[in-house]
Amino acid sequence: MVAAQCLKILLIEDNKADAELIQEFLQDGTGSICQIRHVVRLGEGIQHLRYSGAFDAILLDLHLPDCNGLDSLVQIKEQAPDIPILVLTGLNEGNASLTVRTLAVEAVRRGAQDYLVKGRFEGELLQRAIRYAIERQCIERQLRQQIAQERLLAQMLEHIRESLDTENILQTTVTEVRQFLNTDRVLLYRYESQDQRGIVVESLNDAGKQHPWHPRVYQDLVFLCVLLREPELMGTVVNMMVPPVAGYIDFLGKCQLRSLLTLPIWQSPSRGDSPGECASTRTKATGQCLLPTREKKLWGILIAHDCDEPRQWQVGEIDFLKHLASQVAIAIQQSELYHQLAAANQRLQALTILDGLTGIANRRRFDEVLQTEWLRLAREKMPISLILCDIDYFKLYNDTYGHLAGDACLQQVARAIASSVHRPADLVARYGGEEFAAILPDTDDRGAHTVAIRIREQLAALELPHEKSLVSAYITLSMGIATTVPPTHLPSATNLIDAADTALYQAKETGRDRVCIGHYNPHLSARTIS
Repeated sequence: MVAAQCLKILLIEDNKADAELIQEFLQDGTGSICQIRHVVRLGEGIQHLRYSGAFDAILLDLHLPDCNGLDSLVQIKEQAPDIPILVLTGLNEGNASLTVRTLAVEAVRRGAQDYLVKGRFEGELLQRAIRYAIERQCIERQLRQQIAQERLLAQMLEHIRESLDTENILQTTVTEVRQFLNTDRVLLYRYESQDQRGIVVESLNDAGKQHPWHPRVYQDLVFLCVLLREPELMGTVVNMMVPPVAGYIDFLGKCQLRSLLTLPIWQSPSRGDSPGECASTRTKATGQCLLPTREKKLWGILIAHDCDEPRQWQVGEIDFLKHLASQVAIAIQQSELYHQLAAANQRLQALTILDGLTGIANRRRFDEVLQTEWLRLAREKMPISLILCDIDYFKLYNDTYGHLAGDACLQQVARAIASSVHRPADLVARYGGEEFAAILPDTDDRGAHTVAIRIREQLAALELPHEKSLVSAYITLSMGIATTVPPTHLPSATNLIDAADTALYQAKETGRDRVCIGHYNPHLSARTIS
């Protein structure tokens, strides 16, 4: 390919005869194979590199009027780091052979692709040296790009793996990809389920902002990806010239696109593999399950496009994005599994502290909170109140209406009690069976009595029928209240519970459907309030 094309050469040579001979060497029998720009000074050569466009190769004499020796090579290399340089010298063999060899090694070390001695090469050798220099320079550039891509990929994956948040992973991906491709717009479109489909995240520059897309465009792209199914067939649309499906070029033209790259993101099924599920696709070396594309799930599609300028997407860019897409798919799946696990843990935690029937705190949570508040208020020398509630004649209710109605009754009573307690530190719990409790930190007996009256009012407003009740036509509660400032010498609230229970017993014994205020001193009788 290098030999067939017409090369653009910059020749920096102050000797007119040598320059003419070199230009003659770069001719063949049918005409010129090179476009040669000849200058006699280093400064002129640098100016041409800055303003006259790119050159395929540079022929540089080391002995120039404005710069002598390897310094000229250093200056040219700084100006044109990606153009191959062939150094020319007038030194000949003999006593200076060691100097020539030393200069050659040093020139290559400083970036020259080759070193030629004037008078010791002919046209074919010079042409071959130029072609080889260009090929070597191209290989070096590709290696540098590959190393840079691998380094960038490692950085991107590190950023992605630093977070288990799906939104952060996706936003990092589109931002890094747009910067890597230097393109107008990059976005991720999700297709995993009907209720979640749509643009997830996007990154765009000023040109991308000026050319917004309608969501239908993305839907059609994803539909095409599903239709083609194989990721190799849904690779790229190059400069709007090679569409994967007939008629697709018209569709993209209507969207005012000049170049487009699309890449599907496939995920393996989240279910566990059965023993024989992947027998045909599992590798012997690693045991890894290599599922064919048709057994994978399309999570979404990565879309990059330019709005104003046509573009030839490079093979290295596409390979880079394919590898990135596979890693992003893994990161997304890990993030989703993490959130599923976190949600499951939250549900499990809720099961340990909430009553399964009523949804309020259970007995275990009641014990934990009461102990914590007891110790805190003992240090702060502040009061704590406890209300114990019992549904009047609940056994008769169950016998009359059935256990399902009894469960519904418990749920409504729990909601009524919970809605009567307003402060964040307060806790309503199911104490057991048809009994409920309310822990009221920083609350004296008057405040607790106010809460108890509010509970009675909330329950009365429900008018839950109870035809077998001996005190009312509706569901009622008997309540006992106990209040104290926790003594520092007592490590638990056992005596407080006993006092509230004694008051509750007193409320039942004196006719039910009432509130009794007990005293923390168990030797004193409870006061009854109807």
